[in-house]
Amino acid sequence: MQTKTSQTKTQKAVKQPKQEMTPLIKHNVAVGDSSPVIDLDPMAGIQSSSSVATGIIQIATGVAFDADIADTTDTDIKTIKVVLGGAGLNEANDKLILDAELALNADFAKVTGKTIGTVSGLEYSYTHASKTLIISKTSGTFNPADVAKIVEAIQLKNTDAGSQLGTRTATITYTDTNGNESESATASLSVALYRGFVINGEAENDQSGHSVSSAGDVNGDGLDDLIVGAYQAHPNGNNSGKSYIVFGKANGSTINLSTIADVNNSTGGFVINGEAAGDRSGWSVSSAGDVNGDGLDDLIVGAWDAKTEAGKSYVVFGKANSSAINLSAIADASNPLGGFVINGEAAGDRSGYSVSSAGDVNGDGLDDLIVGAYTANPSDKPAAGKSYVVFGKADNSAIDLSVIADANNPLGGFVINGEMASNFSGFSVSSAGDVNGDGLDDLIVGAPYANPDGKLETGKSYVVFGKTNSSAINLSAIADASNPLGGFVINGEAKYDYSGRSVSSAGDVNGDGLDDLIVGAYQADPNGNHSGKSYVVFGKTNSCAINLSAIADASNPLGGFVINGEAERDYSGISVSSAGDVNGDGLDDLIVGAYQANNNNPGKSYVVFGKTNGCAINLSAIADASNPLGGFVINGEAKYDYSGFSVSSAGDVNGDGLDDLIVGARYADPSGKLSAGKSYVIFGKTDTNAVDLIKLGDNSQYAIDYLGDKNANTLIGTHSDEIFVAGAGNDTLTGNGGMDVFNAGLGTDSILINASNIAALEKTGAGNRARVDGGGGVDTLKLDGAGLTLDLTSISNTRIQDIEIIDIRGSGDNTLKLNLNDLLDASTSTNILKVLGDSGDTVNALGFVKMASTKTENGITYNVYIHSDANTDAKAALWVQRGVSIKGMQRGFVINGETADDLVGMSISSAGDVNGDGLDDLIIGVNDDSN
Repeated sequence: MQTKTSQTKTQKAVKQPKQEMTPLIKHNVAVGDSSPVIDLDPMAGIQSSSSVATGIIQIATGVAFDADIADTTDTDIKTIKVVLGGAGLNEANDKLILDAELALNADFAKVTGKTIGTVSGLEYSYTHASKTLIISKTSGTFNPADVAKIVEAIQLKNTDAGSQLGTRTATITYTDTNGNESESATASLSVALYRGFVINGEAENDQSGHSVSSAGDVNGDGLDDLIVGAYQAHPNGNNSGKSYIVFGKANGSTINLSTIADVNNSTGGFVINGEAAGDRSGWSVSSAGDVNGDGLDDLIVGAWDAKTEAGKSYVVFGKANSSAINLSAIADASNPLGGFVINGEAAGDRSGYSVSSAGDVNGDGLDDLIVGAYTANPSDKPAAGKSYVVFGKADNSAIDLSVIADANNPLGGFVINGEMASNFSGFSVSSAGDVNGDGLDDLIVGAPYANPDGKLETGKSYVVFGKTNSSAINLSAIADASNPLGGFVINGEAKYDYSGRSVSSAGDVNGDGLDDLIVGAYQADPNGNHSGKSYVVFGKTNSCAINLSAIADASNPLGGFVINGEAERDYSGISVSSAGDVNGDGLDDLIVGAYQANNNNPGKSYVVFGKTNGCAINLSAIADASNPLGGFVINGEAKYDYSGFSVSSAGDVNGDGLDDLIVGARYADPSGKLSAGKSYVIFGKTDTNAVDLIKLGDNSQYAIDYLGDKNANTLIGTHSDEIFVAGAGNDTLTGNGGMDVFNAGLGTDSILINASNIAALEKTGAGNRARVDGGGGVDTLKLDGAGLTLDLTSISNTRIQDIEIIDIRGSGDNTLKLNLNDLLDASTSTNILKVLGDSGDTVNALGFVKMASTKTENGITYNVYIHSDANTDAKAALWVQRGVSIKGMQRGFVINGETADDLVGMSISSAGDVNGDGLDDLIIGVNDDSN
């Protein structure tokens, strides 16, 4: 579509004699996908404008000019001259389109009798040395309307993706019959690269990008990192597999995985080499969270074909250097180094086919793991599948899934047994976030071949609520219609949909404080066979079953919303993930892969912005080039790349406060290396314009203003909007106002915010980048000033995270307001939030109840408050420094039992006024006190 930029026209001057006429070309160009607008204005007295104007060079289709005419009275224009230039001009692959394509690397002798656009009787020639095109009439002259038609018909196109970069220029003049040449106007035609970067696979047939994920902050520098799996790489025999950690960065320069894997000079991340031939390590990869509690995020890599298909998974502990990791060292029984191995239970189980962080399922402050084994046989039910939750731990000792699944004495986690034979439960697994809001993280397990209500291979997914013990979970109990226990089932909609083929936490999409879910059904048929569907299931506290047909009900959707695929055989929903908060509106967004979309399967991925209602999303609306709504589409680069086969949030890779994305294209051919694979990192953005992966590579829109290192840094900002990335030291970051982004990284850090910073955090709507991320370690958020109110209930829970202490003392009396969700989201590592203050400060703690006991730490005594909605095993608590005023609490107090199995409260009664203080007392019975 061509868009003309409006201009104020100058009143026509008195026409000059022909011999003095100086016709002008005044140009203006709308930046974006519109064509350059050439304003042909031959009126005397107007000064030429030569400002740089930008249009987009499209691959294969070209870009045209859009001409606008102010005066059509001059009819003696003899010739039009177009001179091409610019550092990006590629003579071998750039073409001019007139009546036909014109190559730029050779002279083109004058030809006559041509038609350009709607103007006939033309002749033109091209001189290679000067890059000059001359157009004239075979007889007679042009009028300005003819010139406009010809200019609008000329296009410049590029025929090769690899030669796009750089800027081309087209300088246009025209001459009248008296030889008077107009002033020149130059349009700059450049490739508008999208913000992000490309990750090129290392070797032919590696299929890097088969699995992709955020890695969390592995090296503690304050930027989120990435993990890319290449299961067919050959570091230790055929298909032993590799995985690559790519460290976060703000520039758009391409990453070559060969550089990361360079044994002599690895830079930009590190490689994880598979253990043995045929293991297929890297088939599945994920962040593991902080499993060992050292403040660095860890990783998990699945190798389902190891050990006669019993499978192995490997936890790799976070580290700051770029030295290679060999999974054989982690699995060394005598001296394991750098992590620990998780050994599958039985041959043929295929454990590690899917792996994920589980969040903190048991509330001990360490992140846990989930490993799927979709062909395992629980209770002699063939291929019912199993999934295993492995509790976080600090040592390197191996985990045997047979021990976790031991019916008599399970240790180190718990097993989740599939419901029916051939359900393939565990085909996909993921953390679900905290779906029911009790403070323990939950899980989601996909069983795409399950048959709810007898509908063949419709698929089921199961949400398993977090718990602290190691007793087995049977999915049949969760799916029991009469008495579901321990979670809830999500029943697929129609036969052969294969819902649960991909599952993920969705984050908090609707902003209600409960984490939501996304379930892919890649063979559903909303817009032709296998166009695919995905379903967002809103978080809830009960165990009632969810039927995806109810969510997809067009007349009355309940419990979430459906995302309908765009076209036949797109297979949308083949991969699904939370996207984090990509557009900065405070709601978590989603990403859905459709790996066979478009002709010849370049693939598409779709970002769906978070929303609060249950209205259906049609991916065709998001991909509408003229009016995209509700998100944006990511178009694959080349045929048969299968981009979107794997998708994930990337976390905040560039530190700008907006979450980023990663898309895998396992069959891409970087530098001609067939199926080496590519992955693409797309930086977060607020608009709905499409992203073409072929044009990825521009730097972050926002520069990092204050960059720390591994030492203790003091970074002091101004009142402007700024980005802080502190690194792995004990740092102090002072905002001083503005829409600041704080990435504290590893260490014991302090972040100071004032009234302006608080206002930015509270701002609603897209484009708000304000964020506080304390990173690993014990971090403190401090109020800088007096009379301040930090109201966490009015700030999106995505904006403040990994904060263990809030210091409200400031320079005067300040107030903190929060509820249970605010506490759980701010302090994810411990579920304990400590508040420092003095007698003039106030904490408004909505719904909390004071405990009878206090806590003393580092010489400070705290009153302790808990919330009735939190699971007691979550150990969620608010510690408030004694002397601070407390408001908003539930009235009353809690009496906790003394020792295990005491059964305190078996009998209770008023005791009257025992101590004579004027207040009635209580007597509590202890039914089973062994003392």
